[in-house]
Amino acid sequence: MRINLKDLTIVLAILIFISVVVLWSTGHIGLWTRGMAYIVNNTEEFTDKNGHVIQGEYSVEINLQDLKSNVGKVLYKDGNNKIYVSWIDNTAGVNTGGYRIGFRACGEYSLTNATLVSGARHTTVGNHIFTYDMSAKMTAEYKGKVYDSGVYGTSGLNYKDGDDFSFYIFPGEAYKAGEVSLNEKGTVKLNITNLYKNIWVKK
Repeated sequence: MRINLKDLTIVLAILIFISVVVLWSTGHIGLWTRGMAYIVNNTEEFTDKNGHVIQGEYSVEINLQDLKSNVGKVLYKDGNNKIYVSWIDNTAGVNTGGYRIGFRACGEYSLTNATLVSGARHTTVGNHIFTYDMSAKMTAEYKGKVYDSGVYGTSGLNYKDGDDFSFYIFPGEAYKAGEVSLNEKGTVKLNITNLYKNIWVKK
C-alpha cells in the first residue's frame, strides 16, 4: 500500500489544528506560555479573596563581607512556595541606599488554582485590573541594635511562577550616625514578618 505524501500532510495538519484548539480551549497553552499570570488575569473564573497574611517571623543571616555568597539563601519554604535571596548589592553611597537586598518568590499554579507566598500582596481591583503593594516588614539585627529596613521595590508577576521584592537593609540614619559604614565585615540577621499568601481559586 502506497501512502500519498500530500494526503499524509493534510491529515497531520488537521490533527495538529485539532490539538491546538483543544489545548487552547482547556487553558493548557495559556498556562504554558504565561504561567501564573494566566490564572490571575482570568477574573471571570478566579478570585483572590482567600489570600491572607502569614503569621510568624522568618529570618536569614547575611554575610556583608562576601555579598555574592548570600545569593540562594532560603528565607521561607513550605513545600509548594519558596522565597530566597536573588540579589544583594552595595551602592557605595548613603544617598543611594547603601546595602540593598532582593528576594525572589516562587509559587505553584495549575488549571484550577495558584498560590504564591511573597512579600507583596497582589489584589484584583476590577476586570483585568490589578495592583500590588508590600505587605512584608523587615528589620535588621546588627551589632546589638535592631533597625527598621525601608522598602526598595516590589513587582508584579514578572515570572511564570512568581514575583520579587526588595529592601534597603539599613536606614539612612544608621549610616549618618556612624553606626553602620559602607564597608562592613560582619553578619546581619534579617527578620521578615507579614509575608502574604496570595491564593487564586475558582469562584
